[in-house]
Amino acid sequence: MRRLLRDVAEGRNLGDTTTLADASVVNELQKRAAEAPSED
Repeated sequence: MRRLLRDVAEGRNLGDTTTLADASVVNELQKRAAEAPSED
């Protein structure tokens, strides 16, 4: 999960998500990350 969170935060390809019980959570995280204001 840490790798997936890092990948979402950095906008990278997620790769293998088969170990997650509910992979739709990652989609929600990606959506919210895209909507969040930048921390620049």
